[in-house]
Amino acid sequence: MNRFLSFCTAIFLWLGFTACSSEPALQFENPQPLNAPELQEFPAALQGEYQDPKDSTILLVTATAVIQKVRFEVPTSIQEMDKDSIPYQVKNDTFYSSDSPEGLPVLRSTPDSLFLLVTLTDTLFVQNAAHRLRKWKGAYFMNQQLAPNRWKVLCLKPVGRKKIQLLYLNDSVDLVKMQEILTLRKEEKIYLANPSQKELRKFLRQGGFRKRETFTRVPPSQVPKEKSGI
Repeated sequence: MNRFLSFCTAIFLWLGFTACSSEPALQFENPQPLNAPELQEFPAALQGEYQDPKDSTILLVTATAVIQKVRFEVPTSIQEMDKDSIPYQVKNDTFYSSDSPEGLPVLRSTPDSLFLLVTLTDTLFVQNAAHRLRKWKGAYFMNQQLAPNRWKVLCLKPVGRKKIQLLYLNDSVDLVKMQEILTLRKEEKIYLANPSQKELRKFLRQGGFRKRETFTRVPPSQVPKEKSGI
């Protein structure tokens, strides 16, 4: 296997492992906030593609899902593929091989290398039986059930008309903040909270959901059309 394919395989294995195994130490016994209106989809005004100005991370908000994407350029050696007898073709600025039958965009090329656009995706929320979407105080709470009476919570918060914030828990900070507000129930390495709306409001006012990423809306005319998958 050439270096490009090995690199991409390692990236996907790493992404799959972290996405599947990442559970915050602070979780909730019930979907949050308690008694808040439950939504079946995100409003049309919120839907679209957003980009983190600091890097190439993309946040895609659809009617029923929130998907995070990372795009980056990967060089692959033409000589190495030929040496390994890996069949491939480049057609209409798209790279095709047995490992990427759907194709990858070719950003640029040199006589001995192709520079490909690779997109990694991670679904943060999808509306189904294991997820609950609730709106409260202008924020959208994305609840994912990990086990009975165990919920992971992320938040989306619009900032004006062109920006959106993704909020999630910082275990080392948010756990201490929550313990100052209410008594937590411990199960092995997990701490479970069951805050009232008043207690959750206090947690938020004290900077709860400390990890925050801000994304800027990408105009529809600037959203690149890309082929998916490797």
